[in-house]
Amino acid sequence: MVAMHKSAMKRLEQMLERHANELRERKETLRSSLSDEAAGFGPESEWGFACDARGIGAALVSISAATVQSIETAMRRLRSGTYGKCIDCDGEISPARLNALPFAEVCVECQARRDEATGGGAIPALA
Repeated sequence: MVAMHKSAMKRLEQMLERHANELRERKETLRSSLSDEAAGFGPESEWGFACDARGIGAALVSISAATVQSIETAMRRLRSGTYGKCIDCDGEISPARLNALPFAEVCVECQARRDEATGGGAIPALA
């Protein structure tokens, strides 16, 4: 686990909880707007646009839900004393990575291996 004082751990936990709450609220707003958008479209061109917008909204809801789950997992790891330890190699996740992505579960090296194995990490339009 990354060495940190209790006050730093408490601040991190509060920050993670705040982000999780914000994402939950955004997810519910998106979810309710998805059902509202389907009503009131007449011409087919508008209906097609509404369907595209709903697809994007549904993807955002899914991403928000996954991020909330990752934050909740990070909070459990923080409480259990395993926060900052890579779940793949048991090595330490660098403080820079944790600052950039506080709910990271794997170190940069293991994430690179995962991305390579799954073909992830590349921007689809550029791949």
